[in-house]
Amino acid sequence: MPSGHNSLPAAVFAAQDRDLRPLVEASAAALELDARQRTVMDSFLQEAWFFGVRTGYKVMVETKMGQEGDPHKVVTRLQDEFQDLMERLGEALNITVGGTVTAWSYLGQAWLAGAGFWEVEIAARLIEAKTGGLEEALRRLEE
Repeated sequence: MPSGHNSLPAAVFAAQDRDLRPLVEASAAALELDARQRTVMDSFLQEAWFFGVRTGYKVMVETKMGQEGDPHKVVTRLQDEFQDLMERLGEALNITVGGTVTAWSYLGQAWLAGAGFWEVEIAARLIEAKTGGLEEALRRLEE
């Protein structure tokens, strides 16, 4: 990962593509989606992934800034918003109940992937900042 603030957008889009491409492919196959439904699913997966990034951010800010000590409580407060996303997906796909539940599973995976990206990216950037860059961090790890 290149160091510097300008690399964050590139890292975000690369991670999003890496995380979501398999979910788009798998969900399209599992649910036998047509082209329109695949586009809808892709859009909702992207929204869920960014929701995960936002979840990671909120957990970090609210637990580290003393607003909330328990990350579980932060995530619980976001459940209604994710529930809304799930319901909108079910309506937009217009598939069977079983298919909708399966689609929700893919949304959950995208949410978790986005939250995981946030944690890894922020940790990496903190390491870089504390050690003087990626090269310095690698040198220290080798010692």
